[in-house]
Amino acid sequence: MAIRLRGLSKSFGALRAVDGVDLDLAEGEVLALLGENGAGKSTLMKLLYGVHQPDAGQIEIDGRAQSISSPRMAIECGIGMVFQSFTLFPALTVLENLQLSRPHGPWITRVGRSEVLEHLAALAPGIDPGRRIGELSAGERQLVEIVRVLNARAKWIILDEPTAVLTPAEIERLYKLVRSLAGAGHSLVLITHKMADVQACADRVVVMRRGKVIDAAPLGQRTATQLVHAMVGESQDAVASPPPDTGAQRLVVKRLSGNGIREINFEVGRGEIFGFAGVAGNGQLPLAETLAGVVAPLGGAADLDGRSILGHGGGRGTDARIGYVPELPRENAVVESLSATINLALKRLASMRAFPDWPREQESARTLMQRFDVRPVEPLQMAGAFSGGNLQKLVLARELAVPPDLVLACYPTTGLDVAATHAVHRLLLELSDRGSCVIWFSEDLDELIALAHRIAVLRAGRIAGILRREAATRHALGALMSGTTAAAA
Repeated sequence: MAIRLRGLSKSFGALRAVDGVDLDLAEGEVLALLGENGAGKSTLMKLLYGVHQPDAGQIEIDGRAQSISSPRMAIECGIGMVFQSFTLFPALTVLENLQLSRPHGPWITRVGRSEVLEHLAALAPGIDPGRRIGELSAGERQLVEIVRVLNARAKWIILDEPTAVLTPAEIERLYKLVRSLAGAGHSLVLITHKMADVQACADRVVVMRRGKVIDAAPLGQRTATQLVHAMVGESQDAVASPPPDTGAQRLVVKRLSGNGIREINFEVGRGEIFGFAGVAGNGQLPLAETLAGVVAPLGGAADLDGRSILGHGGGRGTDARIGYVPELPRENAVVESLSATINLALKRLASMRAFPDWPREQESARTLMQRFDVRPVEPLQMAGAFSGGNLQKLVLARELAVPPDLVLACYPTTGLDVAATHAVHRLLLELSDRGSCVIWFSEDLDELIALAHRIAVLRAGRIAGILRREAATRHALGALMSGTTAAAA
């Protein structure tokens, strides 16, 4: 075996995140590491990568015990990790970030540039190496993160939710790369919640629950249903499709422009789920931020129930309740150094006329965390200590606990396990049933096709077409995304 983990354990206070785990990773193997949010998957791999130190247990590499005290030491041992949260330098260009990943390589030479861009050209040919990281979409940043690890020439590669924010075409390129790397003798650990990732790449599956390994087998010996049951302890039925929308128009957007979007026109009816699809970087984030009041448009209008929501920014311009779940919640939606209680109260703090009753706020936070299954249910825990999936659920709890008039959900199931994903689907359907307008940005076409009443495709900052659910096939949406055909709104 290339890597052996024996009896690894790690606790954070009273939380036993990893509990006596044994795990083997063979040369040339792709291992899928599965489990619900907070099961200990990422923590286990961070022990291998030297981010955390184990309380007990041993790591062996090629038969020799290793004490990996830091990521630098892990890199020297040939281990690379792509994290669920990004680690790139936003102010530097793509090329500069990739050159920094070569600890012993040239800085800026023709040979160095050619070498560091080799994997980028194969995995993300559309990304300009001269663009700054801060200008890239979440999916583009994810691809650069993967290339950074590949450039470090890691022999053992850990990918934590690598397809969470990628488009279908990018996912297919990543699958091809993973299979190629395994064929060349690299070993990969794929931490994922997506059965498609497992079926496409994995040789073996390991399922964790509450810090322990509860199942391990070759992929061919487990069905998708068995794996889901092992992860969450129960079967998960698909959420039913919504009924056709029949409500009167509530949101009317006309000629909205600026910040990378141009002449955006659409309407959303009462109780309608309106989806937005598109290749990353085609205007999804600017449109969401403009409608949420984060940035001001250069022109156009957006009215909800006859009143403008532009410049809403927490209450200006309209009394409408707007629930905004942004892309990259760790960067854009929480203050990691503040507690779960304060983060859940952020939207209300500015309007409070007296000092908050913090014991009451903590009880309210505890109730919300239980309702939205945020783990652990510790209202005083700092937001930065939650796993990516549980942090996403924390944001959903704050934004959607009180039914909003308008929901702006940007990739709301990113990083969530199967059970939590279905819970979000049910929540959005319930909000739709209550009459809320739901605008759902997603790069998961199957998710949109199953749940949205209508789907618009953004291309180059414009709406390329709007399809009703019965006409919105993957082929039709893909054609609009690529610009190979046009469809009438």
